[in-house]
Amino acid sequence: MSQPSIFIGGRKTINPDEVVRLQADINYTRIFFSDGKKICVATTLKEIENRFQGYPKFFRINKSVIINIDCIKQIHEEQIIFQNGETLKPSRRRKKAFFEIINL
Repeated sequence: MSQPSIFIGGRKTINPDEVVRLQADINYTRIFFSDGKKICVATTLKEIENRFQGYPKFFRINKSVIINIDCIKQIHEEQIIFQNGETLKPSRRRKKAFFEIINL
């Protein structure tokens, strides 16, 4: 059985299971992987978000970050703590929807 792959631009495809988060950087997107690797592609976060629609474990927590819910280690006082120790906070507008998804 082949692993799922998503086209991200520049003739590159990635396995969504290996992605921790995607972060906007103007018209570029930085992709952070579970093995610590990072890449930058010349594709907007909005365009990549559309390509990830078939994967419900990805959630946009604010205007510039999409996270992989499977990579969350814990949530402490509305801070999202990832397995690699990084922390992020959802925006006020997306906080309610995020916590509804997490509590399912």
